[in-house]
Amino acid sequence: MRGIFVWQDAALARLVPRDVFGEPAVHVVESAAARRRICRRGAAAVAGNLEGDAVYRRAGVSAGDAVVVAVAADRASRVLAAVRRVAPAAAVVLLPDPLDAVSDRADVTTVPPEAFVEQVLGPAVERAALRARVERVRRHFAPAERVLIMMQDDPDPDAIASALALRALLGRTKAAAPIATFGTITRPENRAMLRILEIDVERVGPGAIGAYDMVAMVDTQPSFFEEPFGEVDLIIDHHPEETTARARLTDIRPAYGATSTILTEYLRAADVKITQRLATALLYGITTDTLHLERGATRADMEAFTFLHAHANHSALRRIERPELPNAALDVLAAGIARRRIAAGVVFVHLGPVGYPELVAQFADLFLQVEGVEWSVVSGIIEGDLHVSVRNVGYVRAAGDVVRQAFGALGSAGGHRSMAKAVIPLRDWRRHVGEPTDDALAREITARFVAALHRNDQRSQVAPRSGHPRSKPASRTPLQ
Repeated sequence: MRGIFVWQDAALARLVPRDVFGEPAVHVVESAAARRRICRRGAAAVAGNLEGDAVYRRAGVSAGDAVVVAVAADRASRVLAAVRRVAPAAAVVLLPDPLDAVSDRADVTTVPPEAFVEQVLGPAVERAALRARVERVRRHFAPAERVLIMMQDDPDPDAIASALALRALLGRTKAAAPIATFGTITRPENRAMLRILEIDVERVGPGAIGAYDMVAMVDTQPSFFEEPFGEVDLIIDHHPEETTARARLTDIRPAYGATSTILTEYLRAADVKITQRLATALLYGITTDTLHLERGATRADMEAFTFLHAHANHSALRRIERPELPNAALDVLAAGIARRRIAAGVVFVHLGPVGYPELVAQFADLFLQVEGVEWSVVSGIIEGDLHVSVRNVGYVRAAGDVVRQAFGALGSAGGHRSMAKAVIPLRDWRRHVGEPTDDALAREITARFVAALHRNDQRSQVAPRSGHPRSKPASRTPLQ
């Protein structure tokens, strides 16, 4: 399809590439001077009366062409009529001024001027602003010999991917910009992500911060930590600020579904090569934080997801999402299945001694798939501690609140709406509750959880419908 562009002068012709719609473009202008200016730039042009048929016949306008018309409003109807007389079946697009100049023509597609601003100029300006922001970040970190990229205590895929992307954006090596956390990575999928994508994460203590020239935070903020932080150099996050973030540079966007989306925009604006490994990490970060774009996803998240999807290693993603289960874990699972109890939509499973804490979380996810179940409560003993992992379907009571009410007096407890965790030293359980035999633990966990769940139900029934909602609890127990 050939593009025919009808202008009153040569100014707009500069915006059109020589080849458009797959063929060389032809410009139709009013004056010979305008035609010469266009031809000097190497494009084809004809000149003549835009309201007459002759100029369009010389241009060879036919039914297979696309004709774009941009003329003054008082001439638009006459110009369009001339085009139609020569090529009645040609596709015609009008760039009107004003908007309603020929709004009643059914055979003409009208493109409002603001569409160019929104779809062409707007994205270009946003990209330029992002590029400028990236350059400010790079200039700020350029003098630093060693940069620490910090994540939350139990970092999730969004944090891990964002940290990896920031290091790529800064052009740093693992030694010059290590990715770090104060805690450990516990969830099996997240550990699989590190292993399969070969991402190194260091566990550091608060005292190690001073050894670095600059500190950046991704998917977290200083106020989210129990450890005190002074001013950091950079924060990139999508969580709302609890307190004013103390940082030299900040980019906090609570409307976004994932921090990985922000970093993807940075990388694209700066024309940084996004490797398959990095694309896979970022795609998984967006996928997990937005539940496959079903929770809190914005247009920006969807655009980033679409771009990364074409560059990611989907075989690696499938392996990450389905972490391997050791043979020894099958015996633990078999015992748990045999001991399961279901009551009022809750499945309770006490596994007894477990080799590592990830199994408790993994089986909590698994048992939530039982028919008719809205909650899964799975517990196990790991190195002298009782671990309780809780999952729910997402539209019931907040798991973190229930777990805190059930177990908060005995140990650390907390979480989010659909997942929560408690860790209780057995010595404290023995002192406050009794001997922690498997049967006794199973009975007491069930009783405490059911009581807390019913207490939460009663509170929700009498809660006022107006006023401020209860604030989120301050507990920062890592989810498992």
